[in-house]
Amino acid sequence: FSQSPAVAGADIDMENAWTIEQGDTNIVVGTIDTGLKLDHPEFYGRLWVNYGEISGNFIDDDLNGYVDDVNGWDFANNDNNPTDDHGHGTNVTGIIGATGNNSIGYAGVDWNCKLMTLKGLDASNFGSYSWWADALYYATDNGVNVINMSVGGSSFSTTLQAAINYALNNNVTIVACMMNTDNNTTYYPAGFVGVIAVGSTNANDTRSNPFFWSSSSGSNFGNHISVVAPGNYIYGLSYSSNTNYNSYWGGTSQATPLVAGLAALLLAQNPSLTPAQIKSIIELSAEDQVGLASEDVAGWDQYFGH
Repeated sequence: FSQSPAVAGADIDMENAWTIEQGDTNIVVGTIDTGLKLDHPEFYGRLWVNYGEISGNFIDDDLNGYVDDVNGWDFANNDNNPTDDHGHGTNVTGIIGATGNNSIGYAGVDWNCKLMTLKGLDASNFGSYSWWADALYYATDNGVNVINMSVGGSSFSTTLQAAINYALNNNVTIVACMMNTDNNTTYYPAGFVGVIAVGSTNANDTRSNPFFWSSSSGSNFGNHISVVAPGNYIYGLSYSSNTNYNSYWGGTSQATPLVAGLAALLLAQNPSLTPAQIKSIIELSAEDQVGLASEDVAGWDQYFGH
């Protein structure tokens, strides 16, 4: 790839983490994205199941307002089939939770958590704040512990903020991407208080600017950034094949699920941790001054966060 050489240790020390914790089936991670390839073997036995619903009977058995929502919901098309029709969501969800040590594909961060699919982006990768807000309320009311939001919009929304606050106040940790416009424009939900806002680094610990797909792209920065994680050239699962492992993505969208998976591992260790405590642990334990000296200064900075 047209990047500088990789640097040993420019990662999140995942193998060290797995000697301590590989996840807990009682922890539920929701992903608001383009959906998921629900039949991918990497997710066998991993999908969140709404046991209050009887599949295929066209009845809202649990009276939650959603008919036959067995594995989540498609808020973009308002139906019970949150299958990925774009690709972004399958890549992101796989980073969070593709099953490890199973002799196929890749290992996600958390090998055991349950994965709730919340389709909040359509086939063209477009989403609306109202879809995301509905997804946040749905996930929170259905027992989610962590929500990954590799999505963003540049306008402020009281509707979205109310939904974010509802989730946070009900002990749901929210992890969101900084976005990829290489400036300090605030995108939401990353800009909301209490959210873990994640930027992206390259394989040599520098801030991703640009990403491989556009010379004008780059990991956003600003006063609300929490941490950064690897996000350029991130291989992942395919939404159109169960055996193709040759596709890769780049963006703060790919860095964010690494942090969401870490939050799930921390909750597996201690389910009583609050979103504020999870955020604090991740920020306080982050590596500092590993990037360019001009950006990654001692302590918190606007490019690398903590």
